[in-house]
Amino acid sequence: MSGISVILMSTLVLGGLYLLMAAGLTLIWSTLRVFNFGHGALLMFGSYLTWSLLNQAGLPLVVSILGAVLAMALIGAAYEFLLVSPFIKRPGGDMTVMVATLAATMLLQSGAQLIWGPEIKQLPQLGSARIEIAGAVAQGTQLVTIVLAPLLVGVLAYVLKRSSVGLAVRALEQNRDHAQLLGIAPRRVYLAVVMIAVGLATVAGALLGSMQFISPAMGADPLLRAFVVLAFGGAGSLPGTIAGAYAIGLLEAVTTYHFGLSWSPVLVFLAMIVIMLVRPEGLLRSRVRAA
Repeated sequence: MSGISVILMSTLVLGGLYLLMAAGLTLIWSTLRVFNFGHGALLMFGSYLTWSLLNQAGLPLVVSILGAVLAMALIGAAYEFLLVSPFIKRPGGDMTVMVATLAATMLLQSGAQLIWGPEIKQLPQLGSARIEIAGAVAQGTQLVTIVLAPLLVGVLAYVLKRSSVGLAVRALEQNRDHAQLLGIAPRRVYLAVVMIAVGLATVAGALLGSMQFISPAMGADPLLRAFVVLAFGGAGSLPGTIAGAYAIGLLEAVTTYHFGLSWSPVLVFLAMIVIMLVRPEGLLRSRVRAA
């Protein structure tokens, strides 16, 4: 029983982290039809900003996270202005944007190393609460992750379904040209989508920086995990991303428990290859049609 409890607890923590990492990527893909290869670097930069607000500005941890989210949302606006808007409407613009975001990854990593140095850093635990269920323990940041990740993505899903912004996003998902004929300005929607995605990545980065370490290269593994989640759940589908995140979390928890930490990534990526061969559209078929 304790083994099952440990696996389920790990699934909730890992799935929550992967959900926050992948939700923004899904939102950008479904709206802009591009993969943001700079997503992991933005997550990393948000972690460093949180650390700076906490340790250099002396702000409380929660306030530091909120401040980093706001600052990174503004950086996300600049990111969209410089790397998305100039290229997205051109022929072959989708590929150009992806190359530009890949270049931004290297720029952000080099910038982080120049500003904060190569030494690893860490954020403190978010609270001291602790629960134990049948031998499985979750405390501090782990508990926050279990609750906060589905809450934030649930709010995002509600906004996309009920608000005018969500209606505009869904219209662009369905058909970009028809949405413009209806008076929807794609540029404003793209800006809002990128800012939301960067904000979610910053929260994920702060949680990850509290449970692990912060370094200039820390964004590479979350980016790969997010791509695996999209492969499982189906790119462009938020319900698929939720299912994919917790499926990957469960798979990683089971393989780590039974085979050890070193085998877990190998088996996860092997499972991803099998899913892509058998069901390339993901666990839940994307409802998004090409624009």
